[in-house]
Amino acid sequence: MRDTFDVVIAGSGAGGLAAAIAAKVAGLRPLLIEKTPLLGGSSVLSGGILWLPNNPLLAREGVTDSREASLQYMANFVEDGDPSSTPARREAFLDGVGPFVALMEAQGMQYERCAGYADYYEHLPGGHAASRSLQAALFDANRLGDWKARLRPPTIPLPVRTSEGATLMRAGFAWDGKLMAARIAGRYLAAKLTGRALFGAGGALQGRMLEIALRLGVDIWTDAGLVDLDVRNGTVVGVHLLHEGQEKTVTAARGVIVTAGGFARNLAMRETHLQTPVSVDWTKANPGDTGDAIDAMARARAALGWMDEAWWIMTFVANGETYQIVPELIKPHGMLVDASGQRFVNEARSYMELGRACYARNRVSQAIPAWMIMDSRHRKRYMFGYQPPGRIPKPWVEQGWVRQDNTIEGLARQCGIDPAGLARTVARFNGFCQTGLDEDFHRGDNAYAEYWSDPTCKPNGSLGAIAEPPFWAAPLVPGDVGTCGGAITDEHARVLREDSSVIDGLYAAGNCAAPLAGPHYIGAGLSIGASSVFGYLAAQHAAGKASSLGRA
Repeated sequence: MRDTFDVVIAGSGAGGLAAAIAAKVAGLRPLLIEKTPLLGGSSVLSGGILWLPNNPLLAREGVTDSREASLQYMANFVEDGDPSSTPARREAFLDGVGPFVALMEAQGMQYERCAGYADYYEHLPGGHAASRSLQAALFDANRLGDWKARLRPPTIPLPVRTSEGATLMRAGFAWDGKLMAARIAGRYLAAKLTGRALFGAGGALQGRMLEIALRLGVDIWTDAGLVDLDVRNGTVVGVHLLHEGQEKTVTAARGVIVTAGGFARNLAMRETHLQTPVSVDWTKANPGDTGDAIDAMARARAALGWMDEAWWIMTFVANGETYQIVPELIKPHGMLVDASGQRFVNEARSYMELGRACYARNRVSQAIPAWMIMDSRHRKRYMFGYQPPGRIPKPWVEQGWVRQDNTIEGLARQCGIDPAGLARTVARFNGFCQTGLDEDFHRGDNAYAEYWSDPTCKPNGSLGAIAEPPFWAAPLVPGDVGTCGGAITDEHARVLREDSSVIDGLYAAGNCAAPLAGPHYIGAGLSIGASSVFGYLAAQHAAGKASSLGRA
């Protein structure tokens, strides 16, 4: 006997839960399926930020933004004719932000604006320096009851908002950082004393969305992997699953919404589509991110785009654990070099840009791994790889995962870097630190860099000399938080064929769909924001409500 639902949603990340909630509110009967035993997708492992330009919270707080500026900003990153980011699709995303936020808040979601978290390229036309990003309020996971055990544990299971990270990282040298650390410690202790499991970041976002979905009565199956789409006469009418070890076919009367992530954990697909070198050990994507859904859509004749890109983020690997290195590279007294000892990128740009730069540089000079060079002040004042200021675990040093020396030349020899090349680069870099102007890459010249920089370092909060021993080096690789290529979709999130015709009954959002801004990460939470809004739009269209947004 076949199970029948109105829509089947594959994947339990932010886009999947947004689609399930929207479908249920629209009067449909949705089924949410998750391949792994745990819910939350890669979203629960993330900072839990949504980039939502011109969102209602901006207006409430009197912060200026506009539809025109938002569209202008997105257009900076899209080449004419890119089928994955047509003007209609960008307009649909932007026009869907307000209704999506309104729906979620009506169902009990609590959003907060991440004040000061500037667009990554706010200096470009339409950019925004005051932040277009939202996060979920802290969440007590005990409110999920028995379902708490089925939510994937977040990367940092502590009551810390992502928006508090910049201040917290000043704990080693500034009073506001020390106060933030004390506040978070007090919050943690209070939660323990009152029996709460208080989550921030991705845990708060996914926990709150899961709570809403459960309250609405959304059917949710775990251990339910998408094997293939059920296609009849060119229309997707359901899914073939492996649910708790049993094969099942489920009918989806109004369509299938695929939000099942990319292929970051699939080595064969990485080797086929991405630049080399590749590794499944460099990613922070969830274990279920193996590309099954993209393959299924391709078999249904979906057109694919940007399969050669991922959401790159510089990554330090020690003892099999991966640590994403972002603000550490923006702080003073450190820089990134290749094996010749030369800098090759503005370390304070978007993390995706740094990963792409590593691959480009690696074609002419070894830059994978690239080396983060630091002096003693960086290690005393700033966090590194989740370690507090002043602390480097002994095994990291003993096993050679980080290197230390009292001279730049000695450090270079330990790392296999050209000693003379590194010495020249350090001397040139230190000169920039005196003037505050990075003549090579313009580091520290925008609001995003300023957000993470050290305001006590003058004249440029991102430029500090590498001069005080001992000197440190850490190898960094272009890891990722997921791949970003997938099915080409239209403004309703409907999947398209190569000839641009619509595959009836099939929608896609998130990392299994081609990205909204091409191979660029343009603001904090771009991927989760786009996934959530297009999950919502897919459910609206499946419910026959697309016209409520002004489109047929």
